[in-house]
Amino acid sequence: MNRPADSTPEDPARDILSDLNSGQRAAVTAPDGPVLVLAGAGSGKTRAIAHRIAFLVRERNVPPWAILAVTFTNKAAGEMRTRVDALAGPSANEIWVSTFHSLGMRLLRRFGADIGLSTRFTIYDEQDRRSVLRRALQKIGATEREYPLPRLAAAVSARKNAAFGGEDSPLWWRSRDREVLDLVFARYQTALQSNGGVDFDDLLVRTVELLECSEKTRAFAERRFRHLLIDEYQDTNRVQYRMMRLLAPHQNLFVVGDEDQSIYNFRGADLRNILEFEKDFPSARVVKLEDNYRSTSAILDAATTLISHNEERKGKKLVAQTGAGEKPRAFTLETDWEECFLVADQIEGLREESSSIRIAVLVRTHAQTRLFEEEFVRRGIPHVLVGGQRFYDRREVKDALSYLRLILNSHDNAAFLRAINTPPRGFGAATLALTEQRAAERGLSLWQAATQLGEENEIPARASQGFIALREIRDTLAALAEKTTLGMLVKETLRQSGLATVLERESSVEAEARIENLDQLVTAANDYEERENEPSPDGLAGLAGFLDSVSLLTDLDTVREESPCLLMTLHSAKGLEFDAVFLTGLEEGLFPHFRSAGDRSAIEEERRLCYVGMTRARTHLVLTYALSRRTALEKEGRTPSRFLDEISPALSWSDPPTARSTASQASGPPAPSPRASAPGSRLSVGAVVRHPRFGEGKVVSAEPPGSEQKITVDFDGLGRKKLVARFANLEVLRPGGSRAGV
Repeated sequence: MNRPADSTPEDPARDILSDLNSGQRAAVTAPDGPVLVLAGAGSGKTRAIAHRIAFLVRERNVPPWAILAVTFTNKAAGEMRTRVDALAGPSANEIWVSTFHSLGMRLLRRFGADIGLSTRFTIYDEQDRRSVLRRALQKIGATEREYPLPRLAAAVSARKNAAFGGEDSPLWWRSRDREVLDLVFARYQTALQSNGGVDFDDLLVRTVELLECSEKTRAFAERRFRHLLIDEYQDTNRVQYRMMRLLAPHQNLFVVGDEDQSIYNFRGADLRNILEFEKDFPSARVVKLEDNYRSTSAILDAATTLISHNEERKGKKLVAQTGAGEKPRAFTLETDWEECFLVADQIEGLREESSSIRIAVLVRTHAQTRLFEEEFVRRGIPHVLVGGQRFYDRREVKDALSYLRLILNSHDNAAFLRAINTPPRGFGAATLALTEQRAAERGLSLWQAATQLGEENEIPARASQGFIALREIRDTLAALAEKTTLGMLVKETLRQSGLATVLERESSVEAEARIENLDQLVTAANDYEERENEPSPDGLAGLAGFLDSVSLLTDLDTVREESPCLLMTLHSAKGLEFDAVFLTGLEEGLFPHFRSAGDRSAIEEERRLCYVGMTRARTHLVLTYALSRRTALEKEGRTPSRFLDEISPALSWSDPPTARSTASQASGPPAPSPRASAPGSRLSVGAVVRHPRFGEGKVVSAEPPGSEQKITVDFDGLGRKKLVARFANLEVLRPGGSRAGV
């Protein structure tokens, strides 16, 4: 964008505003008080926030230390920090730029004692949480088969957030299981408390408790945070909403969000937060950012056509600044195999045209990725699967981290359970059970219980010696932490613990890979220390900071957007953009997902998810669906997603190429060459038709002609199947009561 003619290099305000459009400028220069910025996809919301911060510092003379900017991922916070540093000058490092969870962690580390929380608490990640829940289930005689850990974890999370307006437990939680949930929840909370631990929910819930109960904390927040800026406001839950209200007594609140991109209801995100902002803050100023700098107008037209079917929205009209472009293409495929082949063919064609093109294949569920992975590997298409095992979740890395956690907090039961017998130290299952029993009876941590049992000679000598060895390692490393670098501490931990030695003795390819991962952990510690470059108040502070940064890392923080082809779920794609996007599996029951059936709000969230996927694309957008998809050992007939019908006028329906590469032919069972149904197909009762897979049949019922006419066909030997006429690929052998076109 050209600089306005009346700007001069000597005018710092003009320098900040010169590369902003009118909407961004209105947002950046808005007066103090509550401001809601409705920022459409690709409209430059991060730019608006960064420039707002710079404007406050350089033009409004707001002290940098009085500004708090909050977002959701470490990656987004890092990007914001980089932009703010470039705009606000040398004093920018005094500005707090943080995720919600990092902010909660910092406040709890500083003031947590006011609510009875040790400032050296351990952060329990999802694996730790499930480990504690597994043991709680065992204690009450229940099984994971009855209560799967992911669902149990979700129920515990919902229980913690219920006090702030959420559901007490997810809808799928059966009422007769409330007693189990009560018992597990109580044991889970007791375990966290005795271990000196908090989980991700606690980082928010306990921060709210802290702000409500601690006058010292409230005074600090009121003095320190005079301006609060929040990105991705549509993704906030009710706990974060309450946290925001407590942190913004001055009401200098600048929130940026897009109700059309609210897709995290399953994590507790509450659309009311953005839809009712003006109700919560009657004096709020609303600014819309509608200029889109990412996608072509053809892609935006299709996305806008789709999202206009939602009722829960404020409404905006995105205007493309990158040109018209071609209509998004839509393909009807016979099977999920054919869908996979088509996508792979298209990707190969795009990469032949440009080796630097960035591509994403988006799926509704993780289960859809397998076929794509297999085909991409066969063809040698470089790709990265987002959502695979994280580096910090790998076994050997978790083992090493357990020792580091014990250095910081010997009462961390999860770390104790992992470290005590890794490598083996003779602390067997029977001894461990006795230790847990003593801990439960006397309200001790496992470390304290093991110490007592050893001193009282109530455990076998070998087990006692094993624990003594672990204690000596821990004490030596804790002393070392006071006088060495973080990288050297991690390296010495690997040596003294015996983790590296055991792997070196294996002399296998797998062991070598695991050793390389441990080496990377040392590198990560060195990188952290170099990146922070701040003097620590004590020798263990650097270790605490490193472990905190590891605990707060998410899958989305590890996404390398520059990878040639990313294979990921739609939820993981939020915030990213690509030259070409393949949006796959657009079928009823899959997308929109069957769990949303009959629930208007849930369908609207599914529609928003589709909108998010479409608006990730810069120039190429392809939408696909399959007429059949394999589930377990059966093939299941599919009907096209209602979303395809809603945006059909804005799509270019294409016949997929019939030719397939040799590699494709080898990767799955043969299938008939797919043919796209002609838009506008109409069929009537009595028509005899032929389906490419089901064979011949007779139409026995048909809805009145329309854009989504549904018919029932009685196929020879297969029985009756319900189909959507325009997508069914039917050949009319003999018309019924009236002439029908295909």
